[in-house]
Amino acid sequence: MKKMNTGKFLLFLFVITAGLGTLVSCGNSEELERLQRTNADLRSQNRQLQQQVNALKEKEEQLAFLSAQMQDVKARIVTNHGEIEVEFLPQRAPIHAFNFITRAESGFYNGTKFHRVIPGFMIQGGDPNSSGDDRRLYGQGGPIVAIPHEFNPTPHEPGVLSMARTADKRAGAGSQFFIMHGHSPGLDNEYTVFGRVTSGMDVVDAIANVPTSPQFRDQPVDHVVIQQVEVYR
Repeated sequence: MKKMNTGKFLLFLFVITAGLGTLVSCGNSEELERLQRTNADLRSQNRQLQQQVNALKEKEEQLAFLSAQMQDVKARIVTNHGEIEVEFLPQRAPIHAFNFITRAESGFYNGTKFHRVIPGFMIQGGDPNSSGDDRRLYGQGGPIVAIPHEFNPTPHEPGVLSMARTADKRAGAGSQFFIMHGHSPGLDNEYTVFGRVTSGMDVVDAIANVPTSPQFRDQPVDHVVIQQVEVYR
């Protein structure tokens, strides 16, 4: 076997080494560019996430402000069967509490009726249609604008004030509300509890047990009228 000249061998080794260095250098450059692109993408995603977090914090602060404004606000539901006094739970359902309070202040509920009563279950009112005489329309009315649900773990037990809704949860809630006469855990986290009765459960009991119409399901034979809802602190 012929021996390679030392000079040629060193030259060959140099060329090989230089080539490998070039390959390694090219590889490092491409990897660096990839890492830089990834880093830029991550920075962009981080900015977007931070914006979302800031927006959520702002909304949380707004709801906390609203909740604080409603502390100790109460309502008196005056009916032709007596008075029912309620307190609100703004920490758990600030939008619903505000919705009820502002409607009550505007007189929205005055002259409407408890149009659906089921003993051992609940009494329901708040439908603007029920201020009229056409019983066929009772239970079908509501405001122009609905509000989002605020489901919370408060149990549906006697005296609880909760918001009615349609079968489609996506539709939100309107103006119709109900007061629990019995226990109904099946409603928990399905309907929004936003208050509770503090006085007048005897009135709730009396309303729940009025005779109902055989023609119009669960409607009282004789109207149970919400004469007015007084809001006070």
